[in-house]
Amino acid sequence: LSGGQQQRLCIARALAVKPTVLLMDEPCSALDPGSTLKIEDTIHELSDSITVVIVTHNMQQAARVSDYCAFFLSDGHPGRVIEADRTDIVFTSPQDQRTADYVQGRFG
Repeated sequence: LSGGQQQRLCIARALAVKPTVLLMDEPCSALDPGSTLKIEDTIHELSDSITVVIVTHNMQQAARVSDYCAFFLSDGHPGRVIEADRTDIVFTSPQDQRTADYVQGRFG
């Protein structure tokens, strides 16, 4: 199976138990753009019926697939939430300068 097929199989297996929440850790890492699009389309479809939580370092993907997002920064306190809000707000008018710097590509 290709990487994208393997990922879709993993998603199908996770859905077999009918979860109300699905956690995905870097669901599209190392996938080609076509496979990434299929996974993102699947995420959109799933989000109509279950809560999907995605961990990603891909800011463009976070902007495309999420309704809400949180920015975590390990600045001496691992796991600290710096900012959390609707995705459009985090990406267009973040309240914390560190969030603004990250989403604008100034670090990371």
